[in-house]
Amino acid sequence: MPQLVRSWLQRLLPEWFLPTTVILKERNPTKADNYENEIATYLHLRSLQGTHIPRLFGKVAVIYPHEQRKYQFSKRPTPAILLENVEGVSLHNLPIEELGNPHLLKELQDMYDLLTENGVCHGDPRLHNFLRVDKRIVAIDFEFSRPLSSKITNEDELETLKIEIEKRKRQAQGAELERPVQGPVILNGLRVRESSGTTTHDKQRGDEGPVYPRGSAT
Repeated sequence: MPQLVRSWLQRLLPEWFLPTTVILKERNPTKADNYENEIATYLHLRSLQGTHIPRLFGKVAVIYPHEQRKYQFSKRPTPAILLENVEGVSLHNLPIEELGNPHLLKELQDMYDLLTENGVCHGDPRLHNFLRVDKRIVAIDFEFSRPLSSKITNEDELETLKIEIEKRKRQAQGAELERPVQGPVILNGLRVRESSGTTTHDKQRGDEGPVYPRGSAT
């Protein structure tokens, strides 16, 4: 199909060209300003859609005939937007060794440089709101975004994310130190060896004396 015809059909019948899976994001009536703010941000960042932010496919009205959903308090249709389902991993769920990788920090820096160049502050700098896709970062959830003054950069938000990354690394290191020691342990003169099971232990004296099965020692 010629590109000119395809573009015309996409504008006329966009539902024909939707991917198999999309994200349906409904408006919360108690936070309507956030909903409108997110739409405005996606439109403003149109040049980043499909690469560094999800694509916005359009606005829809949702009707649930048989049951009410989270944000449907009446029989009126609920406004919603259709977003691209980005196949990536939340930075919050990345393995610690990847989270502290200098390449990832560079990708985050590049992401924020693009937001700064386009005059946008994300507004909610948490690891949950950034996905790693291949070798780039995709930002999601722009409910709290706002215009960025020409004299201000996004360095404060980037620093907030770096602090969260360091906190995650320290938590992981602490959990590693608290893990049970593997192998024989000497406790009060007894050599305790974990068995292959989950509930039994063999106990042997420090002088390598006899090992008694549970309940048979005298």
